[in-house]
Amino acid sequence: MLKNKLIIILLLILIIFFINSNIVYSKTLTVGNTYKTINQAINDANNGDIIEVQKGLYNEQIVIKKAITLKGVGAPEIVISKDYTIEIKSPDVIIEGLTFISDGRDNNPASVTIFIDKSALRAIIKDNIFIKTMTGISNFEGSDLRIENNKISGRGDLGENDRGNCINLTGSQAVAVIGNKLDNCRDGIYMEVCHHSTVVNNEVTKSRFSIHTMWVDEGHFNNNVLYDNLVGLNIMYTKHSDIKGNICVGNRTIGLILNQTVRSEVTDNILISNTKGLFFHNSIYNNISRNLIMNNNLGLHCLGGSVDNKIWNNSFIQNEFQVKFVAAKNQFWDNNYWSDYIGWDVENDGKGDIPYETNTIVDQLFWRYPLSKMLFSSPALHVLIALEKQFPIIKTPRVVDKTPSMKPFHPDWKKLLKQYAAYKPQQYYGEMEKIANMSGGGF
Repeated sequence: MLKNKLIIILLLILIIFFINSNIVYSKTLTVGNTYKTINQAINDANNGDIIEVQKGLYNEQIVIKKAITLKGVGAPEIVISKDYTIEIKSPDVIIEGLTFISDGRDNNPASVTIFIDKSALRAIIKDNIFIKTMTGISNFEGSDLRIENNKISGRGDLGENDRGNCINLTGSQAVAVIGNKLDNCRDGIYMEVCHHSTVVNNEVTKSRFSIHTMWVDEGHFNNNVLYDNLVGLNIMYTKHSDIKGNICVGNRTIGLILNQTVRSEVTDNILISNTKGLFFHNSIYNNISRNLIMNNNLGLHCLGGSVDNKIWNNSFIQNEFQVKFVAAKNQFWDNNYWSDYIGWDVENDGKGDIPYETNTIVDQLFWRYPLSKMLFSSPALHVLIALEKQFPIIKTPRVVDKTPSMKPFHPDWKKLLKQYAAYKPQQYYGEMEKIANMSGGGF
C-alpha cells in the first residue's frame, strides 16, 4: 500500500512539473523607458507579453509576428508611413490605445495604417485614434477579427474617390466592427465576401458610402448612425441579413440602398432628409417593417424587378414624393401609414376605409414636371384623377395599401423631425444621375 501511495505521489509531482514547464508567464515591456523603439521591445518579447508604449512620438514601421499586446499609455503618437505602418502576421494580437498621425503628404489609397494578414486570426484593434489616414485598417481573408471603439479620420482634403476606406475588409469572416467613429473616408466600412459579420453602433459621416457591402451574407448591420454622406447604407448582393435600427439622415443621395438583397430583415430604421430614403433594385423576398421614412425628396424608390417584398407597418411622413415604383404589376403593401392619405375610418378600427394608392398618373406628372403642383387645385387635374379611377385602361402599375393605418407607427416622429431640422434633402426630379459602383441607371 505504501509503495502504491509513493507511486501516486510521484506521478502527481511529475504532472505538476509538466504543467508548470508549459506555462508561459507574460511580462510587460515598456517603450519610452527600458526600450527606445517599439521594434526593440517586439524583438525581445515572447508570446503573451504586453508592450506598453509611453507617451511620445514614434516614427517607425512595425511588423508583429508574435501573439503580443501593443498598448498605448498616455496616447503615444505613431507617424503614419507609406505602405503599412503596422503589419500583423501572428494570431491573437491586440493593438489598443495608440494614436496614428499623418503629415498628409501620402496620397496613395493603398497605404494602410494597420494591415492584418490572413494568418493573424483573432486580432483585436480597439480604442485607437487615426488622424488623416488613407486606409485605416485593412484585412484580406482573416477570421474572428474585432475592430472596436476606434476613431478614424481620413483625408478630408482629398475628393471622396481619391481617399482610402477607413475600414477595408475583403474575404474576412466572422468580423465584429463595433462602436467606431469614422469620417472623411472613401467608404467608412467596405466589406466584400465577409459572411457572418457584425457591424453595429458605428457612426460614419462626411464619406462616400458610409457602409458598403458586396456579397456579405448572414450579416448584422444594426444601430449605426450615418449622416452627411453621399450614401448611407449600401447593401449589395446580400442575403439572409438583418438591417435594423440604423439612423440615416441628410445623406446627399440615398439613405439605405438594397441592391440585389434577398430574404433579409429591414426593420426599425430611421431614414430622414435624404434625397431618397429607401431604394430597392432587383431585391426580392425581404421583410420591410417599422421603418420611419420621413422628409425625403423621395421616400421609397423601387426599380428593376423589386417585387415580392413584404412591406408593412412603416410610416411614410412628409416625403415630397412618397413612392416611385417601376414594375409590370401592382404591389400590395398593406398596413402602412401615409401622411398624404385623405381617406376616412368610419368603423373606427384604425384602418382607412378606402385603399391608399400611389404611383398614379398624377404622381408621375408631379415627378416629371414639379411645377405642375401649382395646378393641384385645378378642375382639370381633378378630372384626370377621376378618369384614372374610372377607366383602368389608363392605369399604370402602382402600390396599393388596402388597409392604410390612420396613425403613424412612430409616435415620436415630430420630435425626430425637429431634432434633424438642420438637414434639408437635396431636390432631384426625373431620373437621377447614376451613382458610381451601382449597376443599372436612374439612381
